[in-house]
Amino acid sequence: MQKGSVKLLFYNENADSIVASAGRISTTKGSADEIYEKSCAKDKTENIRLIQKILSSGHTSVLEHVFLNLSFDNVSVFVEQFIIEFRLASFTVKSRRYVDFGKMGYVTPGFGSCGEKAALMEDAYRRHMEYLFGEYEFLLENGIPKEDARFVLPYSFRSNFYCTVNARELVRIADEMVRGRGRTYPELEELGRSLIAQCERELPFLPFGTSGRAQEAGAGEDGRETEAERAGEAAFLTGEACGKATHSVPGAGEETVCLLSGPDHPEEMICRAAALASGVCGWRAADMTDPALQKRVIRDILSHSRRRELEQANFTILFNRVSLSGITHLVRHRMQSILVPDYLAVCDFTQYTMPESIVKAGLRERYEKAFAESRRTAAGLRESGLERGCMPYLLLSGMTAPVLTTMNANELLTFIRLRTCARAQWEVAELARELLRILRKRYPALFSLYGPGCYMDGICPEGRMSCGRMEEVRDLFSMKE
Repeated sequence: MQKGSVKLLFYNENADSIVASAGRISTTKGSADEIYEKSCAKDKTENIRLIQKILSSGHTSVLEHVFLNLSFDNVSVFVEQFIIEFRLASFTVKSRRYVDFGKMGYVTPGFGSCGEKAALMEDAYRRHMEYLFGEYEFLLENGIPKEDARFVLPYSFRSNFYCTVNARELVRIADEMVRGRGRTYPELEELGRSLIAQCERELPFLPFGTSGRAQEAGAGEDGRETEAERAGEAAFLTGEACGKATHSVPGAGEETVCLLSGPDHPEEMICRAAALASGVCGWRAADMTDPALQKRVIRDILSHSRRRELEQANFTILFNRVSLSGITHLVRHRMQSILVPDYLAVCDFTQYTMPESIVKAGLRERYEKAFAESRRTAAGLRESGLERGCMPYLLLSGMTAPVLTTMNANELLTFIRLRTCARAQWEVAELARELLRILRKRYPALFSLYGPGCYMDGICPEGRMSCGRMEEVRDLFSMKE
């Protein structure tokens, strides 16, 4: 089967002139258009020399004026998850909620370093992959929705997506693939080297190799596994990553959502910020403690598009158990500080999402067997010498991991508006609704105004895709005064 690839689809053809113009404008007389015309008239090598001089001084922001379109074709979903975490980029991904992935195929790692066991190990790997894809097809044939059947897909299944990114962030991404966290994983490193080679041909001034540390903190200098990595992997293989409890039943174990920190009085701060924005004298000392006043001011803020006042309040949230599929939905929100841990350190095969559709169909035992078989296969392959960098392919999409994030009140508005909607993916919708319940209990004046689009705006934003239950949904989210 063909290998996955990354392709540079498009970039600014006059990139050197654009970046050189950005470098010249701070110290050169003339208008922006005049400086650009002069840069276009310069020899390309002269522009590149100037760019390299600017970059060597640390002024890399000039690279942000160049953008690139990339396609990632038939790469593993593990690659997709790695790339999509970079927040200064835009992504469009083939949906696993609506597309049948039964025939999409999977990535097979290299077994060449496994010596005489290589052939047997590759055969065991392929048989297990075919088994899991067969289970996925079985679930679909028995009426399980695609968004639930996908939980038995291994993290080797092939993904296709587009990425648009500015040149400065591209350098950071590629360097992280080749010299940072990605170097542990052969597929990521190979894709990163391919991306760098393409860019060096077309955009030779990009400073690859200078965007960050060559070695990740905690990684061995020679690339070998550290004790921490081995300990995490042992937990992954033995089912002791987060304790021995099985969290396959929704609601079992610890709370699914925890508000770890938030300001004491965010409503007051937001209202004072609104007073400042309106030019009110004495805004810092204004009495903003009345909940009725707070709600009136916040309602007014919500009626505008800017809403910068909301960004003055930050909240740190722990989602204790999110499926690997669900994490994809979370990281798509760009304006947050999100921390997704190393999957091999926190995942194990006894902790996974159990969809209600599986239970209702009487398929729970068969579904659970897929995770048990994956655990057995992963342990056997690792014992036989499979490299750690290939182990993520054996994860299942339904396995869970904790995710930590900090969002301001404006981004929380976007998250809650989208993710509490009846049409949102059910797992993430449950997390969003539980988060909203917690926030409303602690900060009622602010978060009583938050909810799905129909609750906040009085109209359904989904058009023909509406759930058709707007009044019921609005009643559900209403907080009686």
